[in-house]
Amino acid sequence: MEFPFSWWNMPTATDHAPVVRHAKTIGGIPVAPVQSAPFAAVARLDTVSIRLRLELERLKLLRGFDELLCLEGLRGVEEMPHQIETVRKVLRYFHGRVLLADEVGLGKTIEAALLLREYLLRGMVKRVLILVPSPLTGQWRDELAGKFGLPFDLATSGWDRRHWEQSERVVASIALAKSRRHFDLCAAAPWDLVIVDEAHHCKNRDTRNWQLVNALRRRHIFLLTATPVQNNLIELYNLLTLLEPGHLKTEADFKKSFVTRGNPRDPRNRRVLRDLLSQVMVRNTRSLVNIELPRRYAQTFAITAGEDESRLYRHLDSYLRWRCRPASAATTPVDADTAEGLDTPDMEPQADVLASIAGGVVYHRQEDQAAAMESRLVALEETWSHPPDNLPLLHKLQINSILMAAGSHPLALRPALERLGLQDHRAAPLLELARGLEESAKEKKLLELLGKNRGQKTLVFANFRITLDHLAGLLERHGIRGVLFTGSLSQMEKELAIDDFKHDAPVMLCSDSGGEGFNLQFCNTLINFDLPWNPMRIEQRVGRVHRIGQTREVFVFNLCTRGSLEDKILTVLNDKLRMFELVVGEVGSILGNTENGEDFETLVLDLWMKSKSTDDLDAAFANLGDALLTAQADYLKTKQFDEALFGEDYA
Repeated sequence: MEFPFSWWNMPTATDHAPVVRHAKTIGGIPVAPVQSAPFAAVARLDTVSIRLRLELERLKLLRGFDELLCLEGLRGVEEMPHQIETVRKVLRYFHGRVLLADEVGLGKTIEAALLLREYLLRGMVKRVLILVPSPLTGQWRDELAGKFGLPFDLATSGWDRRHWEQSERVVASIALAKSRRHFDLCAAAPWDLVIVDEAHHCKNRDTRNWQLVNALRRRHIFLLTATPVQNNLIELYNLLTLLEPGHLKTEADFKKSFVTRGNPRDPRNRRVLRDLLSQVMVRNTRSLVNIELPRRYAQTFAITAGEDESRLYRHLDSYLRWRCRPASAATTPVDADTAEGLDTPDMEPQADVLASIAGGVVYHRQEDQAAAMESRLVALEETWSHPPDNLPLLHKLQINSILMAAGSHPLALRPALERLGLQDHRAAPLLELARGLEESAKEKKLLELLGKNRGQKTLVFANFRITLDHLAGLLERHGIRGVLFTGSLSQMEKELAIDDFKHDAPVMLCSDSGGEGFNLQFCNTLINFDLPWNPMRIEQRVGRVHRIGQTREVFVFNLCTRGSLEDKILTVLNDKLRMFELVVGEVGSILGNTENGEDFETLVLDLWMKSKSTDDLDAAFANLGDALLTAQADYLKTKQFDEALFGEDYA
């Protein structure tokens, strides 16, 4: 007989003090220590007695769902009453198959994770597959591990049958799982529970998304979406067929009973349909939950770079475009698996070549040095008019990393330029220029904002550790105390840093991975020193302070270099979508209505790579803005349709 517990340090029969069971895990999942009465009535603790006692405790736990196991041992999770009630309701009435359709921002993900944790703790499931959009795989894996104590494997393109069969907890992008290589492997593996995030992407049964989920061998399934119906009622039928085949009978029966002839968006027999949906769907709405957050305000500062910094960015752009151009059909880009290996060069540059191109001349006046550097770079650009010979094309991952470093700080560029210089001596002047830049134009604005916010707590985000280290030194030189907070800190170090920030230091310098799972509502000012290209990551940053428990208005300041990719991204997101005025979560829903929009970071890079000039890039971003406006209009129509269809009948 297997028990979901592992308890140690059992007392003898003569011990009359309460027993503290020091097990910190149940089934490998962290929980709080449990205290119970001693075994005073047991004369001798033999194996049979222990097993009977354990079985009694197990039966007590499994008898009902009033006492939830999943709430113990959480970290940084602010579960709301409606989420806890949803968990209890699903456990009692839905038999492991449910459509979680809360409105955007009400915490469907938390509900699903709590349910998952409860199922695992009770021994109801063992093998779990979570299918999510590609940009969300890392977020799901990290939050499950960090907040819920549930480690998951992240499926990759290199997985084979052994991985799919032996990995008991898997997070996979639905794009990977439905691919030709992985579809059959994923579908052949048995799963106790499948969770599908953004399940409205499975609304069409002719798509690979729907066909994959339908083919999965699963006992239980949770579908998550804020917009179950986007175009017509048949989409709802398709989703519920994945959830509970036959619940709505056949498609022909469903159309006959519930779809108005000539208007597939208008349901008939609403009361009967509502009763059927209530058996498989839970939907919480903002009006019922009554969650209101303080207002937030956002302002973007596009800073004009200095002459040398501007020169660096301009020539870097030209060089990277040159390294993207194939010299011939025989020249192929480095594949993704080996792109990372290029970061560790296996050859040294020739000293004489570097000396002749990257320096060797001493200039007595700064103006002479700048003019000489410009002339050398201009001369080099003439060689860039031809495709590079005998050089591997840069992979998209490398270009992405370099461009994002340029958007952060010149210091963040140096490591990448050093590696490029070891491959290609023509990159050496760019490295020399970057080495001469110790400051960025954005630093002055950062200090100005911090000066105006004296006496208040300010959270400063940056993508790169080298940028954070530099900003820490900058603040120290100006007499501003800051605390560094990154994902590399231990749990104890993070807690000490949070305490220091809350009670002493006015500024926290934070990486994207650093602040995950911690409550920072005592701070209401956030500065993005640089910007992720993924809007959902920007939203996650803002969500560190603009969340339940925040009592003050929130102020968000975005810093970018004028004319940079970050400037163009912010223009599109802020001017077109009014991103910082949207409810948390709505950006993802809007992007999901655009072609490849969910992978916004890749979309931005593709626009850059396809453009041949600044004018081309500006035109491409203008078209992107128009596409986002259309997607937003489609989302609002869908939202109104779902509100009219479902109302508040499924909470």
